[in-house]
Amino acid sequence: MIRLRTAVVVLFLAVCAIYLPDLGHGFIRDDVGWVGHNELASWSDVKTLFHARAGVFRPAASASFAVERRACGTSAMCYGMTNFLILLACAGAVALLASRLGLPSWAAVLAAAIWIFNWHGISSAVLWISGRTALLLVLFAALSASEFVRGRWLTSALLAGAAMLAKEEAVLLPVALLGWAAVDYVLERRNIVTRRNIGFAIASAAVGLAYYLLRARSGALTAASAPAFYRLDFSPALLLSKNGPEYLDRSVTFSAAVLLLFWLTHLKTLRLDWNRHRRLFWYATVWWICGFAITIFIPVRSSLYACLPSIGVAILAAGVIAEWASQLDDVRRRRAVVAGLAIPFLLWPVYHFRNKDLVDATDVSARTIAALQRVADRHGANAVVVIQDDRSRRASVDTALGTGLQDAVDMLVTPHIAVWLDPPPADAELGGISAAPSKRDVTLRLENGQLVEANR
Repeated sequence: MIRLRTAVVVLFLAVCAIYLPDLGHGFIRDDVGWVGHNELASWSDVKTLFHARAGVFRPAASASFAVERRACGTSAMCYGMTNFLILLACAGAVALLASRLGLPSWAAVLAAAIWIFNWHGISSAVLWISGRTALLLVLFAALSASEFVRGRWLTSALLAGAAMLAKEEAVLLPVALLGWAAVDYVLERRNIVTRRNIGFAIASAAVGLAYYLLRARSGALTAASAPAFYRLDFSPALLLSKNGPEYLDRSVTFSAAVLLLFWLTHLKTLRLDWNRHRRLFWYATVWWICGFAITIFIPVRSSLYACLPSIGVAILAAGVIAEWASQLDDVRRRRAVVAGLAIPFLLWPVYHFRNKDLVDATDVSARTIAALQRVADRHGANAVVVIQDDRSRRASVDTALGTGLQDAVDMLVTPHIAVWLDPPPADAELGGISAAPSKRDVTLRLENGQLVEANR
């Protein structure tokens, strides 16, 4: 049988092959705000980490960017590599949780692999520097759940608080974990009035209250003040015809496909004892519902929202495969392991295609900044540049930087120059951007992903 350590190394190499070539090509859209507006030049700057940024209150993410800004400056590659390392930590946290839920070591690694190789959400979380918020959410939430299962209720509550400070979806994490306690009570008649459950309920309530008070003072957007595309919409049409099916696909399909492939490969020999897995099934269901309970009602969709809910599904799938694998002889089990380790490499073209839009956008961003730096070097401070964008392609200056273009230039280009986008960004009005000025020193035009001077 292939050793577990060898399998982990092979899976690590697969993750490296999928993501390392595409990491850190450049900053896009929200990245500029996270990196440019979070600095720790003095102790007083620590307080600003608890201020909302663009209406969003995520101080754990702000702190990570502020520390990295001090260490790495504005190197996009450095931020990309940090995201990759957090991704690996997330996989370790998922494996730890699966192990504490009773899966054998190899099945716990399988659960982490199923989660990390889901092409929905993970690529955005890694390659989009701002996607770090979803990775931090997953990391703290999985560790919190792991500590809860272990009975360490105070540590679990504190980690749940850290998850809330990373991303808003975590506010229902305590509900999910207490839901697990309710599942144990219903299915296994375990006492629900325990030191762990009562302690966690009180501690998580205190943590939640502290989070609410900090958020209320931060200037963050509320349900009433959020723009329309972030405002909760409870209409059945949004839930049943759009968000519901979309998020079911993004969080469940990959795990279901792995299960189906294993089952079809050994169709005549596999049996499933439902009683062995009903606890995991209901754990995964409670986790999935609480993970999507907020985002499924938001009109704008994002694959990042699937990163957290998909953890439970991945662990359930790994648990089922663990039972099926125990029914195979050594030869067929070895073949199944080899096939499983080969799948991520065989699917590399799929991952490459999934990464392409983000990579193209980061490349356009990097080329835009490089071209503008050349203009600044040649024309000096206060030059006015107009960029004629090409919206016929998926990767344009608008999709790459949009209303954050000037902020990106202020952060990355010296001396200072003024930049305008023609036509204006799609959300120019929301970003408070007016029409291009009549005076211009240089006009650049985007052609085939490259910026060239318009008079050439």
